[in-house]
Amino acid sequence: MKNSHGFTLMEILVAVALLAMMGLIITTATASILGAIRDTRDSQEQYHAARVALGRMEREIAMAYLSKHQSEFKTTKTAFIGKGNSLTFSYMGHRRMTRNAAESDEGFVTYRLEKDRQTGQNVLVRREKPVIDDQPEKGGQKLVLATGVSRLQFQYWDFDKEAWQSDWKVEIDNAKEAEMKKSLAATAIGAATGNNDLGKALVQNATQDQHHGPDELWLPARVKISLTLESADSALSFETQTRVRVMQPIEFGGVQTPKPYDNSLNPYGFAPTTPTGFTVPNVNGRPN
Repeated sequence: MKNSHGFTLMEILVAVALLAMMGLIITTATASILGAIRDTRDSQEQYHAARVALGRMEREIAMAYLSKHQSEFKTTKTAFIGKGNSLTFSYMGHRRMTRNAAESDEGFVTYRLEKDRQTGQNVLVRREKPVIDDQPEKGGQKLVLATGVSRLQFQYWDFDKEAWQSDWKVEIDNAKEAEMKKSLAATAIGAATGNNDLGKALVQNATQDQHHGPDELWLPARVKISLTLESADSALSFETQTRVRVMQPIEFGGVQTPKPYDNSLNPYGFAPTTPTGFTVPNVNGRPN
């Protein structure tokens, strides 16, 4: 019994302390690694959500359009209602998901931020209305594109001023009246001069503005989209631009370009044998 060996109390306490320190180090390192993995996964999810949301917004805004065609009873209109934090526009990118649905490739789309009732966070909402009517900002179905959004901003490029604008509003709801006024004016000039084609040419030239802003019923050349997503530790900001493909309102028919005319004895007369390519005379100081 006197020759047996064992651990003293001090040795046992030192061993326990070393094991506790090693366990604490391993636990701290594991927690840090798991936290880094979680943060990386959250960041990847946010980047993915931002890419998907911005990519969809780019494609659909590029398909925005305006049209001067209306139903007989003025129950339809096209619009581009752009604000600093929301955008509503008519576009040609709707996909019919139901067989035999009374829908076309046209529709209204709205992008804006809304408050989620369950989480209390701001979410990026896409609202689509597959029917072109006279109320573009009402109705439709909603889809959440991204959560935890703290900022959504739109800017619109003015082609003439070469500057970004904070809003851009165009609504074509009186195309019938405008076309009727142009037709009456062309008819009056044609009756006075004896040349209906000249009347159409003068009216077309007088009503065609050289500007490209919302007052002239044009869409912006580009739209800038800024999006900020909130994470646990920081905020991730994203920004992109998209080009609007069809800036000028679509108009089939209406006041037509004139037939060529050239008559030295009667400058307002019509000469069927004149070669094509004759330029309409300049009126109101506007270039042809």
